[in-house]
Amino acid sequence: MYSYQPHFQFYFMDIKTKIIGFLVLSVGLFYLSLGAPAFAVDLYKEPTVRVAVLNNAQSFELSVSGSYRILNPQNEEIFKRARTLKNAVISLGKQGIKIDDVEYPLNHLRIEAPKGVSIRVDDKTRKYRGDVDIFKEPDGHFLVVNLIELERYIKGVLYHEITDRWPMEAMKAQAVAVRSYTLYQMSKNKLQQYDVTSDIYSQMYGGKDAERYRTSIAVNRTRGEVIVYNNKILPAYYHANSGGYTEDVSELWEHNLPPLKGVVSKYSLGMPSSQWKKNFRLRDIQEKLNTKGYKTGVIKDICILERNRSGRIRSLEITSRDGRKKKIAGKDFRETLGPNDLKSNNYEIMMKGYYVDFIGKGWGHGVGMCQWGAYNMAKQNFSYNDILLFYYPGATIVDYRHQEGLM
Repeated sequence: MYSYQPHFQFYFMDIKTKIIGFLVLSVGLFYLSLGAPAFAVDLYKEPTVRVAVLNNAQSFELSVSGSYRILNPQNEEIFKRARTLKNAVISLGKQGIKIDDVEYPLNHLRIEAPKGVSIRVDDKTRKYRGDVDIFKEPDGHFLVVNLIELERYIKGVLYHEITDRWPMEAMKAQAVAVRSYTLYQMSKNKLQQYDVTSDIYSQMYGGKDAERYRTSIAVNRTRGEVIVYNNKILPAYYHANSGGYTEDVSELWEHNLPPLKGVVSKYSLGMPSSQWKKNFRLRDIQEKLNTKGYKTGVIKDICILERNRSGRIRSLEITSRDGRKKKIAGKDFRETLGPNDLKSNNYEIMMKGYYVDFIGKGWGHGVGMCQWGAYNMAKQNFSYNDILLFYYPGATIVDYRHQEGLM
């Protein structure tokens, strides 16, 4: 008997093909809108960044929405599989790490969570994509490390380092700088427990909550791009405002790299924090110095001994009322007073009895790209390539995924 079944099957196969084609086209157009090439098949495996998101905590709460696994990262032994973990208390056990009332006799646990985790400390909750490693440290505190794909990590950084309202070219320049700095730190810290921290001493990282539409576009449109010098990824330091002259990296860290020797940065002038003034009580400065081991006595005077080529202070002299003198490096003095209070290392000093005024230029360590300078250049229609090559002269921009020997 003649059957219409084959025609029936072909008819539905044709519908299925159309549906798949429509879905592929829709996904392709969506990624194209974010700056990614449509229909591109990228088989490259994204590097995983290890971000220290919590340190020196004796307990915290952890939540997982969706399925998760608790395992030993050393041998991948799985202790538990389950769905949904809500406000579980992570605390120190006698032999290891406790999750609620269950103790795991290890000093290192991993929680794999395809939909990410939430960590709550002191009534503050942060959401993170990716997995987390929990380390019980010898000093009786926890170190928590977020394991996150590189491009996702960058998306969690940009909004905290700049803002999603900036010109696109400035955001793209920032994305390339963040990617370069991150990959450099990953290479440097392979034997450590983490690659970067989530604070001002590394790069500000806010996890999933920090992702924004426009900053994500900037990341997607520069995917894989890094700053390179002599076929090595450059430690692409950056800061808020140079005050008119970026710093030579050798003044702060053990590098001798021509792209980080400093440039005159007229684009930072007139931008926020290009000039500032801060008043301190001498008593407060004395207490901060004493805490760091500088026994100064009651401070009578603070004077500048030496400046470097960029105008920043190399060394200061503290004179106490009993005549004792103490020499201190400018970078150490700023670190002691607090980098958010003493905004830069380029300032004048005005003594005022029991007080002192610091009248300064710029914000940050001053090395590499000036973020407000990048903003100003983008407003003047410079491309992100122009911005990066201005602040890192002699460097080149490449896609690290297609370059041998960079990683």
